[in-house]
Amino acid sequence: SGKKATKQRTDLSTESDPQNQRAMGQRRRSWTEFQLVVALVALLTHNLASSFPQHYDYVIGEELGGGGGAGLAAAKQSFKCPEMTAISECSCMYASSDYEIQCPVTNPEITVKIKPDKYAQIQCYDRHDFGELPQLTLGDTEQVKIIHCTLPPHVSIRQYINFLGVKHMKEFWYQNYGKDLGVRLVRQHFDGMQDLEKLFLSSGIEDIQPDLFANLSNLKWLVLRSNHVKLLHNVFDNLTNLTVLELGANQITELEPGLLKNQRKLLLLNLWRNQLRNITKESFRGAESLQQLDLSVNSMESLNPDVFELLPNLIELNLGFNRFSSLPENLLAENRKLKDFKFINNQVPMRTLPSNFLSNLPQLTKVFLNRCNFVELPASLFRGSSAILELDLSYNQLGALPEMLLRDQRELQTLNLAYNELEVLPEMLLENTGKLLTLRLSYNRLRNLTSNIFASLKQLTELHLGNNQLHTIHVNTFSQTTALKRLDMQNNQLAFNDVSFVVEEQNIGEGDGTPFQYLESLQVLNLRNNSIATVFRDWNVLNLKLKDLDLSYNNISTLNYHRFEFLSEEIRVNLSHNRISEIDLSDMESIIGTSYNSDASKIFVDVSHNPLDCSCIFFFFAQYLQKEMNETVYKRIEIDTSNVQCAEPKNLRGTPVAQVKSEDVLCELDRPGTSIRRCPAGCTCSTRRKDFAVIVNGTGRGLTQIPELPLPQSFGFRFIELHMDHNNITELPTNALPGYSNVSKLYVANNAISELLPENLPVSLQTLDLTHNRLTSLNESVVEALNSSKLLTNLKLSGNQWRCDCTASEMLRFVRNSFRKVSDISQVACNDGTSIEAIQIGDLCNENINTYITLSIVLSILGLLIGLLTVLFYTYHMEIKIWMFTHNVFVWLVTEEELDKDKMYDAFISYSHKDEDFITEHLIPTLEKEPMNFKTCWHLRDFMPGEMISEQIAKSVEDSRRTIVVLSNNFVQSEWAKMEFRTAHLNSMSEKRVRVIIIIYGDIGDIEQLDSELKAYLKMNTYVKWGDPWFWDKLRYAMPHPPTVKGLKRTGLIKNHIRSSVDDKLELIKPVPVTPPPLTTPPAEMNGTLSPSPFIISNGKTLMNGNGYHGNGHLLNGHANGHVNGAYIINSNAKQSDV
Repeated sequence: SGKKATKQRTDLSTESDPQNQRAMGQRRRSWTEFQLVVALVALLTHNLASSFPQHYDYVIGEELGGGGGAGLAAAKQSFKCPEMTAISECSCMYASSDYEIQCPVTNPEITVKIKPDKYAQIQCYDRHDFGELPQLTLGDTEQVKIIHCTLPPHVSIRQYINFLGVKHMKEFWYQNYGKDLGVRLVRQHFDGMQDLEKLFLSSGIEDIQPDLFANLSNLKWLVLRSNHVKLLHNVFDNLTNLTVLELGANQITELEPGLLKNQRKLLLLNLWRNQLRNITKESFRGAESLQQLDLSVNSMESLNPDVFELLPNLIELNLGFNRFSSLPENLLAENRKLKDFKFINNQVPMRTLPSNFLSNLPQLTKVFLNRCNFVELPASLFRGSSAILELDLSYNQLGALPEMLLRDQRELQTLNLAYNELEVLPEMLLENTGKLLTLRLSYNRLRNLTSNIFASLKQLTELHLGNNQLHTIHVNTFSQTTALKRLDMQNNQLAFNDVSFVVEEQNIGEGDGTPFQYLESLQVLNLRNNSIATVFRDWNVLNLKLKDLDLSYNNISTLNYHRFEFLSEEIRVNLSHNRISEIDLSDMESIIGTSYNSDASKIFVDVSHNPLDCSCIFFFFAQYLQKEMNETVYKRIEIDTSNVQCAEPKNLRGTPVAQVKSEDVLCELDRPGTSIRRCPAGCTCSTRRKDFAVIVNGTGRGLTQIPELPLPQSFGFRFIELHMDHNNITELPTNALPGYSNVSKLYVANNAISELLPENLPVSLQTLDLTHNRLTSLNESVVEALNSSKLLTNLKLSGNQWRCDCTASEMLRFVRNSFRKVSDISQVACNDGTSIEAIQIGDLCNENINTYITLSIVLSILGLLIGLLTVLFYTYHMEIKIWMFTHNVFVWLVTEEELDKDKMYDAFISYSHKDEDFITEHLIPTLEKEPMNFKTCWHLRDFMPGEMISEQIAKSVEDSRRTIVVLSNNFVQSEWAKMEFRTAHLNSMSEKRVRVIIIIYGDIGDIEQLDSELKAYLKMNTYVKWGDPWFWDKLRYAMPHPPTVKGLKRTGLIKNHIRSSVDDKLELIKPVPVTPPPLTTPPAEMNGTLSPSPFIISNGKTLMNGNGYHGNGHLLNGHANGHVNGAYIINSNAKQSDV
């Protein structure tokens, strides 16, 4: 956090001070340059450092890396930031495993980085005076670095960095990275540094004094890199303990003889990136112990044969990046300990190497001869050098190889022959390389591989044959390379059309295999960009360890699931950029469903960038993509379809396959080449597997009628979807047309259909499109058929000239009420352009305005007259009917004899025995004598002795046309009377006709206290009271009466009106809309006094308060129609003794 705060303060100050800003920018650039140089140094010395013996590890910059967690903990304990005085300009903080001191705190000009016990690094920006830095005590820190600081001319480095408090400095770096600071190093600079073992000077030094290193006799490493020095022959005389001498990138032009005369312990000499043109063996005299020599990146054109004669211990030699036109044959004759030879990137063409150039080097293990433009090589090049492990001959122009070139390479493990011009491999070339692990033959011109070319490579694990011209591989080419794990054969011309073999156990047939059948350990097979046309079965069932199969950019055109049934563990198959138009997954779900193992690994298949045909067989692939298959399918196989679009059919072209639904996939009904033609002439036919539909398309063919259609059930389908839009069809066929009854969806838009009949509707119809025809109306039978259809869900009617008048009301009502069926209801309009939705169906039958006004006036007058007559009749209809009955006028309106012709009695008398005087003295005599002459059933007279009373009551009620109930207070108390009423009431209800006549005799009290049935009946019906002056006329009217009238006989007209006359005289029993309040008989009648005038109580007429009653529940006086729901009630005040 302290470092971050300092950074913030620095940024603020640089923003406000342009000069500081420029200085900081320069320091940042310098720091960037420092990082780049360190990276470059590490890169250039990597090969050298990695090849040193362990005790000579030489990795520039390694000391900066730190030594792990334990070292950091120890560092924190051994060093603490010094206390800064109040006047100090410096700060000290711990950040990123280092301590860092900055002076000053803002815009630091000097920084000191410290990793206790490891190193201390001083870097200057704008200040070179260390006087302001705090005194430190770093003790045993052995490495000190000074970067971009100017050394004082006459002050030793030891004194200059005294403030660090370092006791035993073993390693010193002084780096300016080519920046001239005007420093001229002299011997005095190294005073007091006798114990120094490693010295790194990269500061643009132009000259070195002969005695510069006189005081550094213990020096073991000397790195003089990126300077401009001219080396004097005696400059290293005192450095007798040197083991590493780095002189790279110093622009050295010559190596003076005697320069290394005292370097008896020297092991590494690095002279890379100089300007050396010629060296002699005298240049190395005295350095006979030298093991590593780097002469790369110079300008040498030739070497004397004896130049390395004095270096018998040489192990590594790098001659790369020079300009040799040739090399002497015996150049390495005395270097029999040589292990690593690099001769790469020669800057001028060299056709070949001399015979035996690298022969008889028993310890030679690595040979790099790449990028030298060799055209040929001698057969004896490596003769006798049998220890070679790695041989790189890549990036040359070799057109052929000697058959005996590798005769002695029995230990060879890696052979790189890539990027040459080889056309044929000699049959015996690899015969003795049985330990070969990696063979690179990519980017050559090989055309075929023989059966025995790899026969001895039983341990081979990697084979690279890509970018050749291979078109033929013998079936046994890889029969012995069973350990092969990776095989790259991309960018060739392989098709495997001529390969055939039979493996009975795996059921692999002829023509379904490749030469890779033997590669049981194969994991990676790269066949990208060849001419392969299928996924061969041996890859599925024989290469059981295959994990990566690349078949992209081939000629595969069809696939089925059997080609995906890999038995290997988790595998990725790349089939992108092929010509795949058909992927048949029809049996995938069933196969996986029956054989799926939860432990089975997943198969990943990439089919991107293929021209898929999204018709017919694509249906199952669409099901897979739409997740419509069993979940086990998706656990077993994952198919990548990114960047895959439909190439066919035309209507789906360009659609991403992942968006294609299974219902969009169609197949041709009659495939090309088949003799059976089921599609009607002039039409195209397809099938849709999703719903087993046959689609017949005759759109725009100029048809005048619908042709005969195929029968879908005959070939496994269910119904027909018929498209006949944009034709000249005037009428639809009937279901008698073959195949028409199977039509489920019918599209006949834009035709000339003017009439639609019920028989034109297929029995299986679900969708009907009649838009833009000549229809003006639909008759009631068609409307009924459309309305009653349970299958029809989509009906389109817009674009027709619909007639919107009285005759079309049913059709329009159907359209309005069936908005869920009529999908285009918002577009359906009348022939005048009015939307159907805006039509008021009640206004459809209106005529023109004049007729309407005239009719309105006439109808109004007639209505007034009829209304007046109706009011008069309603008010006096009882009197009118009684008068008509009395005078035998229009009696047929009120007769009902035809209905009751089999009844024995006209009326059954139901009463309490206590009221028998009224019955015997008044009621029966009057009814049975002239002029009434009714036949009554009186139980005292007509019941059969010995019979059950209840049965006789029921029989009497059934045999009587009426039941007269004399309702009195005594009747209410009589159980037998109530039973008689109940029987009569039930009989009346069962016949749905009024049979009961109620006479109220005397006061019956509060109706609410009556029996529930009787109470309910009284509330729903009116009654007649004894004492009414019209009592006998009303009773006679309610009784059955003869059918004949004066001067008329019973005619058919009378018979036809019997039922209506009964309904007029005795209305059917029915509920009353409003339940009236409790009733009592009027007090005036309770004392026996007769009312001065008759009255009829109407339960349905409102005289005072809307319900026919006073608010206190009493009946009103007045005349009415004499009945409610056809039941008559007659009341009497006569007092009779009980029987």
